[in-house]
Amino acid sequence: MNIQQLETFCWISRLGTFSAAAERLYTSQASVSSRIRELEMELDVVLFDRIGRHVQLTLKGRELLVHAEKVVIDASQLRLTAGKPEITSGVVKIGLGEVIAARSLVAMINALKQRYPGLAVEFDIDLNASLLQKLGRGAIDVAIVGGPINNAEIKAVPIGAMKVVWVGAPALLGELKVVSPREIAALPIISLSRDARLFTQMQGWFADDGVVPDSISFCNNMSTMLYVARGGVCVCMMPQELIKDDVDSGMLVALESRPPIPSITFFVATRVDSLDPAIADFAAIVSEVCRLPPVT
Repeated sequence: MNIQQLETFCWISRLGTFSAAAERLYTSQASVSSRIRELEMELDVVLFDRIGRHVQLTLKGRELLVHAEKVVIDASQLRLTAGKPEITSGVVKIGLGEVIAARSLVAMINALKQRYPGLAVEFDIDLNASLLQKLGRGAIDVAIVGGPINNAEIKAVPIGAMKVVWVGAPALLGELKVVSPREIAALPIISLSRDARLFTQMQGWFADDGVVPDSISFCNNMSTMLYVARGGVCVCMMPQELIKDDVDSGMLVALESRPPIPSITFFVATRVDSLDPAIADFAAIVSEVCRLPPVT
């Protein structure tokens, strides 16, 4: 019996299939099957009932999982306590949105590599709702997402907020400088999908004034949205930090909104039941690197 086998047992239990555990552990499905087979032979028990592609813990498997998780956690804690980050290897998966990636991705890579030289870092750029789903099922280890987060299974540490503004090309906006929900609603709008925190923010701003926009187009990429906005086709709501260069160059105009649009608070999120204590250290590094300046 070894830690690798127990870790594999824990990940299959969490993710529900051998193939998902193999992907998470960066190994083959055959290797995962071999580890479980060897563990079952040594313990003389059946750990999983096979149901098609999916598996389900047996009664004995559920009983042993509690002990296996404790061993895996204790082993990880031992490595951390030994103060030898170089022995922490493998892959950490971090999920984040475009705006955080644009401002902090390079700094994150450098900070994690400095602390854990043997670590490979895999980034998943996606929308809020998808990142939280991936975090919940163990597909990523840490997520940087906009809040609020209402999930008792997720630990979320705030790292600051970003101001958001309406932007558009001068040709589309004319002399507009200060806008109300009703004035924006009369313009063509492009937005992130309904799963995005930015869409929720936009929808709330309109709803508070009892306004329904005439036309909204949807896109899943902020860079593409800005490309469309620069062309004078639509206005869009964007984090102010992301459009600074466009505003400074005169390509886009940032509008003052009345009432003001609430800022989006960002969080570094991890699972409460994370198996690896090193995840808390990864999250602390990410929190420090990604901390946002005060909103002015």
